[in-house]
Amino acid sequence: MHQSAEDPLIARVAAELRRPLFARPDFQARVMAAVRRVPPSLPARAWTWLREPRALAVSPLGGLAAAAGLAALVLIGSWAATRSRAGGSAARVAAAPAAARDTQTLVTFLFMAPRARTVTVAGDFDGWDRARMPMRRDASGLWTLDVPLAPGRYQYVFVVDGRRFVADPAAPRAVGDDFGQPTSVVTVGGSAARTAGGSL
Repeated sequence: MHQSAEDPLIARVAAELRRPLFARPDFQARVMAAVRRVPPSLPARAWTWLREPRALAVSPLGGLAAAAGLAALVLIGSWAATRSRAGGSAARVAAAPAAARDTQTLVTFLFMAPRARTVTVAGDFDGWDRARMPMRRDASGLWTLDVPLAPGRYQYVFVVDGRRFVADPAAPRAVGDDFGQPTSVVTVGGSAARTAGGSL
């Protein structure tokens, strides 16, 4: 084995490293006390708080209010589901009959107005005649009308009870509304269209 001048130095360092260390008898207790003093993280505190059981006292009036709120949420959810099944009260575009397929597209106008007695559609496709295109009402208060339209951009409005003009809240507004009344726009393409619709 090769001897060098550094061997005694290495031997002393190795001997120092091999020397046993003795900790004071309370070393472990002091370390654990220091660990306990460190506050837990925010997620750990939140998880602990969530897991703790709690007693909940509800007065009869509070229980009634909670039940009414839950019933309101259920009604709003069912109303939203009805609207989505009905196409979101929007003007929907479908294929026209075969004879008119080359020139026209069938547009279904939908409008939710449960309290209305009559609803019609008036637009530049019918000379803004408020009585010419009456809509049909179903039991939920959804009014519908199918109108065959040639490709193009059309302005329209819903006429409620023969006198109230209502722009379609779910459709784009027309720029430069006629007669100071806001109107809506539906665009019909050859095979596609932008949809619009709304409710009252």
